Amino acid sequence: MSGERETSNPYAPLQKRITVGAFLISGAILILLLRLWALQILEGERMLLLSRNNRLRLRPVEAPRGLILDRNGDLMVENLASFDLYAFPEDMPDVEETTRHLAEILQSSPEELRQRISQRQGSQQPVLLRKGVDERTVMAIEEQKIDLPGISLRVRPVRTYPKGSSAATLLGYVAEVSQAQLKSKEFRDFRSGETMGQAGIERRYDAFIRGVDGGEQVEVDAIGRVSRLIQAVEPQSGFNLHLTLDNRLQRVAEEAFKGRSGALIAIHPSTGEILAMVSQPTYDPNQFSQRMTPEQWRRLASNPHHPMQNKGLQGQYAPGSIFKLVTALAALEKGAITPETKFSCDGSFSLGSHVFHDWKTGGHGTLNLQQGIANSCNIYFYNTALKTGIEEITRVARELGLGATSGLGLGDEARGVIPSPVSTSTKPGGWYPGNTLMAGIGQGMVTVTPMQAVMMVSAIANGGTLYRPWVVRRVETLSGEPIEEYGPEFVRKVNIDPDNLAIVREGMQAVVSEGTGIRAKIPGLRVAGKTGTAQVVGNGGPLRGDQRDHAWFVAFAPADDPQIVIAVVVEHGGFGGQVAAPIAKSLLETWFTLPKEPQTVQTAEPEPAEGD
Repeated sequence: MSGERETSNPYAPLQKRITVGAFLISGAILILLLRLWALQILEGERMLLLSRNNRLRLRPVEAPRGLILDRNGDLMVENLASFDLYAFPEDMPDVEETTRHLAEILQSSPEELRQRISQRQGSQQPVLLRKGVDERTVMAIEEQKIDLPGISLRVRPVRTYPKGSSAATLLGYVAEVSQAQLKSKEFRDFRSGETMGQAGIERRYDAFIRGVDGGEQVEVDAIGRVSRLIQAVEPQSGFNLHLTLDNRLQRVAEEAFKGRSGALIAIHPSTGEILAMVSQPTYDPNQFSQRMTPEQWRRLASNPHHPMQNKGLQGQYAPGSIFKLVTALAALEKGAITPETKFSCDGSFSLGSHVFHDWKTGGHGTLNLQQGIANSCNIYFYNTALKTGIEEITRVARELGLGATSGLGLGDEARGVIPSPVSTSTKPGGWYPGNTLMAGIGQGMVTVTPMQAVMMVSAIANGGTLYRPWVVRRVETLSGEPIEEYGPEFVRKVNIDPDNLAIVREGMQAVVSEGTGIRAKIPGLRVAGKTGTAQVVGNGGPLRGDQRDHAWFVAFAPADDPQIVIAVVVEHGGFGGQVAAPIAKSLLETWFTLPKEPQTVQTAEPEPAEGD
């Protein structure tokens, strides 16, 4: 009976299941407790570190670039504070809600913001949403920060050019390192998004100017707000640059060039210091400090007047009649002429079946060398070039620095072209006397840069020494401690007789006192100069504006103790004496700060001839 009651117990299966379940639950609890013990005791320190790291952020702090000042301490380039807007995807519990709210503040598309953030979700790196946020937006974001988890503003120094486009092609600009640059070994120390000098002085001296970035380690709360600063490494500002440039002279030069295209360079002939450098038209480097749109870049890059080009270093022009200084020196060096040698000019010159013309209808009559230079007589220099030969003309041109780069080191510099009959004799057509005629007056195959022109005239002015042009006088810390100092760099003494250089200098004085450069004449100051009108296209009917001749003028003063040399080229300006000479005059008047007499008591100067 009792056996039957045991086997018929209806709760036996249930009790068995309860027992097994209790055993399994106890085992699971035991495993959980063991795991918690392992996490707490064995891996406690590691888990604590992970927890802390999940709340820590590393924020790079960009170093301010060094200042750039002119020779008198006038500020040319500085830094201003700018706010950039970032998103931290891992700190955004509701991306859609946050981006909707942020889009209202930014007045932009929520979808665009979501796409940019979603591309970086899962990354610890912040997402840059906008650079250079305006003050209104900054205030709105700060006021509504509780509704914007994971959104942060960062302050960074932005390169600023307070004088706008002044000296832009010389100073250069700053922009983010491109992806193409990051792939190069030269930029292996840069990170994506980092800025650097991309042209001019900003690029050449970037290692001095850039400084050393710092950083901050901060703790954030559950919605990404900074709760405390853990550690900070202060950024180190870049070094300051003091230039040889004179801002006052630079402003006068740019004002005189307003509305024109071309270049101007002024240097000290006995040191090589660059005092002013103009390239027109130009651009505003401030637009590169913020993210430039593709459309803005296309407009700048496709401009037919090439505003991004430093025409003083990269523009190559036929020198026209300023090259007659070279021809005159070559002829004197060879003994082909003397200062008293005369040629008759009736307005034309025949060579075989070709007729070459003077710029003055009817000619200049009979002239000696000084008169030939003063009146820029083509016929005089056709005769001189034929008697001299292209070999000696080429030698003297190269002695004076033509056909070679100056060594300034600010990007790609053009070499110009000084033709050699040796290199052209093997080409179809070879070298003919007519080529020598055209080269003798700075036409044909001859091209120079404004920098080469100003170096050539400097060597003539100072008695035959070439100095390398330079633009940075010293590099110093914020406290004024010198890091590097620079000075004149002797290149070579030219292999030209000093007496012949003196003869040409006298001819250049006659250019300004009584010849084609009389518009550069300044009472009380002995100015030496040379005009040039470089033909762009052949004659034969009315010319469009872009077909007119280039206008040249080179000068130095005082003639007996040169302190400044100027080279001016105005693209398609016409006659050098009419257009370029007055520009040089305005610089000379500024540099020497001569008092201006009232217009009513000034002696009227005779009008220059309409040529060269």
